[in-house]
Amino acid sequence: NHGPNFEPIGFLALICCLGYVAAFRTHSNEQRLLSIQKELEIARQIQSSILPREVPRVTGLDIAAQYVPMTAVAGDFYDFLVVDEKRLGILLADVTGHGVPAALIASMLKTALAAQSASAADPAQVLAGLNRSLCGKFEEHFVTAGYLFVDAEKRILRYAGAGHPPLLLGAMDGKQTAFREVDSNGLLLGLTEDAAYTSLELPFRPGDRCLLYTDGMLEAKNVAQEEFGSPRLLKFLEAQSHLAAAPLISASLAELMRWSGKGETAAREDDITLIAVALERAVNEAAARSR
Repeated sequence: NHGPNFEPIGFLALICCLGYVAAFRTHSNEQRLLSIQKELEIARQIQSSILPREVPRVTGLDIAAQYVPMTAVAGDFYDFLVVDEKRLGILLADVTGHGVPAALIASMLKTALAAQSASAADPAQVLAGLNRSLCGKFEEHFVTAGYLFVDAEKRILRYAGAGHPPLLLGAMDGKQTAFREVDSNGLLLGLTEDAAYTSLELPFRPGDRCLLYTDGMLEAKNVAQEEFGSPRLLKFLEAQSHLAAAPLISASLAELMRWSGKGETAAREDDITLIAVALERAVNEAAARSR
């Protein structure tokens, strides 16, 4: 006599259990995905609320800025300190990491920068003030920054950096514009309260232009995993130095896309922000003639 065969029942129970586990995991994954998507949406809202709606108008300066976010929101941030109709400061910063934490640190930067308005003409002081404001506020992130002050009346610029890619300055050399790196770097922001920064002062003549950018521009890779890099960017800028600020930024981004072999819809490894400033010839030449 054979007893009842429970094997089909056991097998059915196993199938049911596996089905339950699979359904539970799918539900958990969907919930996790929804949570991540919600966090990214919050980060995007923070990001869009803190970036300037438009660039300020400063007599004699042609200014343009463009922020190109990666698929997940990271921490590029820029803002302006307008001193008067002929002078302004420009901050470009890059917070490591992605999502809400990076976006929140970027929003802290906006508040901290506004508190530096009295020192707008002194880049080293601005970075030191930002550094003191950020110290002790976070542990797992760090911030690189470049601060540029431009005086269109005196035709000078001042620059200081905090672990940031160098400012690129294009100066007229005869009929050609030669671009070079202006590097004046101190420690990353938020590491130690007593970090000191130094600034460089340089002439800024009619027809000259400069470019602030985040490392997403230099570190973008092509299909062969080569980085775009600084030499390639400098060479491209020199060939396009006749362009005004906004077209220069657009052309640089288009060249990066062409070189990388990735379309505009392709996922990017990092945010890219570009800010171009040019001292207009026409205004200054007219002013010179009127004197």
